[in-house]
Amino acid sequence: MAGNPAAQFASVFSNFGDKLKPLGSQVGKQFSQMQQYAKERMGNAGDVTELPAEYRELELKVDKIRTMHENLAKISRNFTLPHYDYEPPLTETVFDFATTVSDRATSLAAAGARAAGVNSPVGGGAKHREEIPPSLAHAFARAAILAAEDMGTQEPIGAALKKFAGVEEKVGNARLRMDAEAVTKFHQPVNKMLAQTVANAMRARKNVQSVRLTYDSCRARLKAAKPEHVDAVRQEMETAEDEFVAAVDDAMGKMKAVVENPEPLKNIADLVAVQLAYFKQAYEALAEVGPELDELQVTNEALLRHPTS
Repeated sequence: MAGNPAAQFASVFSNFGDKLKPLGSQVGKQFSQMQQYAKERMGNAGDVTELPAEYRELELKVDKIRTMHENLAKISRNFTLPHYDYEPPLTETVFDFATTVSDRATSLAAAGARAAGVNSPVGGGAKHREEIPPSLAHAFARAAILAAEDMGTQEPIGAALKKFAGVEEKVGNARLRMDAEAVTKFHQPVNKMLAQTVANAMRARKNVQSVRLTYDSCRARLKAAKPEHVDAVRQEMETAEDEFVAAVDDAMGKMKAVVENPEPLKNIADLVAVQLAYFKQAYEALAEVGPELDELQVTNEALLRHPTS
């Protein structure tokens, strides 16, 4: 037996109304906040609740730490980029792009041939693809070894080019290791600090601003309330005051988590250690080959002065 349609409608309407009450309360609170904010901007707000001095000091410190992290993150992003210290010539870039397009076209053609049951000719895909060097040192190494192979290593210049290519390869590989470690030990932790600890503090500060506007709006309405509404408005104001105090305490705790965090200094020390290891490896590699190049230079000058017939 079906229920009473009128009763069912009343029940549904009642449930819908219950769901709308929190939404209406939230909209009303946001309107009060905007109204209070507008009054403050126009200088008509009267008494505005001041935040504690310690809170304001923490705000300044957090802002400075956030700016520092944002700047360091922008710079350290270079460690994630390929050949950031080497700008390849336009022809090299175009060749790399053209080779990529050609390889993809060959792969698609081969896939189509396989789908049709036809043996695809081998040729285009077997062509060696020349990648852009990942660093300036690798670019030097490539140019030097190609020149050494072209000129031969019997002459001092060819032998020197081969040694130069070898040491630049070592330096370039050390640079790539430095980049990888700099990303994991510096760039990623800096971004994590921004995305988590600093972001939590900024959200808490934003909440303080919203709750403070609500609290001051309630205070203003209490002053202007009619006698019969005073008790209700006072209770609303006291609730807003409790929320404001709780929000301030929460924000101060999260800002202290930013200010008292030891990670930023550790991250800087880690980056310096990573760079030191790279420069030490580069120095040792270059120092080893330097005297050998000096000897080849002396030999070359002697040959130039006394050429053999």
